[in-house]
Amino acid sequence: MARDNRPTLKPRPAPLRMPAAYWTLVAGFTICRSGCVVVPFLSLYLVRQQHFSASDAAQVSAAFGAGWAIGPAIAGWLADRIGRRRTLLVTLSAVTTVYLLLPALHTLPALTAAAFAVGLLFDAPRPAVLALVADVVPEDARGRAYARLYWASNIGAGVAGSVGTAIADRHMTALFYVAASSNLAFAVTVLIRRIGTGPRPTAPHKRPDSQATGYQALLRDRRFLALTGLTLLYLCSYQQVLFGLPVAMDHDGLKPSAYGIISLINAIGVVAFQPLLQPWIDRRTPLVVCATGAITLGLGMGGNLGARQSLIGYGLAAAIWTLGEVLFFSSIMTVVERLAPADARGRYTGIWASTMGISALIAPLISSAALDAGGPELMWATSLALGALAAAGLLALKRRMDITPTVPDAVDLDLAPGRT
Repeated sequence: MARDNRPTLKPRPAPLRMPAAYWTLVAGFTICRSGCVVVPFLSLYLVRQQHFSASDAAQVSAAFGAGWAIGPAIAGWLADRIGRRRTLLVTLSAVTTVYLLLPALHTLPALTAAAFAVGLLFDAPRPAVLALVADVVPEDARGRAYARLYWASNIGAGVAGSVGTAIADRHMTALFYVAASSNLAFAVTVLIRRIGTGPRPTAPHKRPDSQATGYQALLRDRRFLALTGLTLLYLCSYQQVLFGLPVAMDHDGLKPSAYGIISLINAIGVVAFQPLLQPWIDRRTPLVVCATGAITLGLGMGGNLGARQSLIGYGLAAAIWTLGEVLFFSSIMTVVERLAPADARGRYTGIWASTMGISALIAPLISSAALDAGGPELMWATSLALGALAAAGLLALKRRMDITPTVPDAVDLDLAPGRT
């Protein structure tokens, strides 16, 4: 009898079995990410190879950020308007062309315009890719499908970092050709494998509370707008890895190679943590996982307060904020997808993805203001506060969703743990 009274554990999820189109999409997107070698070295290329000043390089980088802030939103609209396949082919072909043209440009206005175009296009395939995952993968497996896509794309990003580091010192212009080749390879994969040729999804039910459509309906979706704003808070903390961490480590007298080691710890951590954490993630509500990721990221950023002048300290903090990164990004797209009507997935994912570019514009302002006012201590305290605020907001949003009456669209409010 005692044995019968023992609590029953949830069964482990079945092995992930996906349509061939999904795995082709993952492979193509990973190849595309493995060629993202231009962006990290763009400022260095302008200063070292083109002999521009640091202020000129900052102008070009700002143009890139402005393009990145609006590019995914436009691409998301295209994904719903002209289809996922055409959007992928158009954006991949366009960014390939820009990468090939960049080495021939030598004036500041031309390079600024080209940087804006790169920002507009380099992440533009993402909304169509994310929407396609929801199109081809059964609903009960989408959470794990997004997590696998995130994991694979980070492998591609790790390859990009290795390739960029290996060739940047001697053949910096080769970076543009590597980037062009990877995007072209993805475009050819889309073309040959006929990715996105299935029927475009339509919403089985209209929302009862509004007759608005398109972006008008999206801008009235308060839950999605709240999620997007909380994502932006999270990213303003997360982006300090790119903008604040190198400055803080230099302030502590560490060599530039030390930042490369931290980047390597992050890349290895993502690849190692995600498969280990996935069984735990599968059993939790996605918004709870996101909130856990946000507070963990904040704690990792706050951990940099105790890492001064110590590579080991920064490495331990990096392991913590990498854990927060994996938790957040492994689950956030599940929430976005379940909020999006089937015929507006591109627009929802596009607006959400634009927060990456917007945060890249805001985060440097936060770090520079904090450094000027209180040094690295204030910067890391601010990052901790942003992570904590994002976590609190995500938990509040979960409660709001839990008490909101269910509408006929089955995917609208189904934010329970995945059933995979």
